[in-house]
Amino acid sequence: MSQEGENDEPPVKMKKIDVQIRITPILDPKYTDVAVASTSFCALALREKRLIGVILKDLPELPEHLGHLKRVGKDGRVLLCRDEDEVKEKLLKKLEFNHNQQFDVELVQVPSLKPRTRIQFENAKLVWPTAFHPDHALEALLSGKLFENEAIKSQIFSWSELAEQIGCIVVRESEIIAKSSSRNKPLRHSVMEMVRKVAESQSEDEYLGTGCDVFLRNEPCGMCAMALVHFRSARVFFNHPSKNGVLSPNGWQLHLEPSLNHHYSVFRIDCEAFSQGFDICC
Repeated sequence: MSQEGENDEPPVKMKKIDVQIRITPILDPKYTDVAVASTSFCALALREKRLIGVILKDLPELPEHLGHLKRVGKDGRVLLCRDEDEVKEKLLKKLEFNHNQQFDVELVQVPSLKPRTRIQFENAKLVWPTAFHPDHALEALLSGKLFENEAIKSQIFSWSELAEQIGCIVVRESEIIAKSSSRNKPLRHSVMEMVRKVAESQSEDEYLGTGCDVFLRNEPCGMCAMALVHFRSARVFFNHPSKNGVLSPNGWQLHLEPSLNHHYSVFRIDCEAFSQGFDICC
């Protein structure tokens, strides 16, 4: 049931979008970076490729943080160890003793981090063969396919349009459960008012906004962004960046703070039908 009572206006109806709308996820740079960091590694340049199988049995496993690397390169070179003289010499002596021959060692570059996205993988494998297990949900976010369904996009537009007018709305399972505006007092921003309303309406065994989407006119300030953490928001959508906002790229990006005990997804709504925005979160 809506927070405002029985006299609310009718629920927002689905409608065809007649304006351009872009929904941009604000992600951790580790997902959006396409450059591949590399590190030096020693590799065996084997004259006889038939030795690869037996050589691999004599080698220790790669360090856990380099487990994404394939041991054998496309040209048959075999990763030996990191570029550390003591370890390298010890392994070479073992191999030379077991196989009664000397081995040539070359220094090669390998991706130092596990690729998290398809484009990172494509760039990483140009450096050295690398394993990759795609995260399909992440790939949908990065490609824009998550919101390509017209019905979903229309619904998000309708809620964002309402937030543009009011300030803040909360949606749970496609139903608006609360709406709020600022009260022109230092601590009564629209988000703070929304949290207060929802908390007052719930029973003791409910936990605020678990699973809810929050739609905002303006990017939240630090106080409001933290309130949305404690509210247990699932996703936060905002229409306009704010001077005191803390979610946009090149800023704090509070929602990515590793020390937090809850993290929500953040999306910027860019729509020509909305105003040019406001100076600060309110």
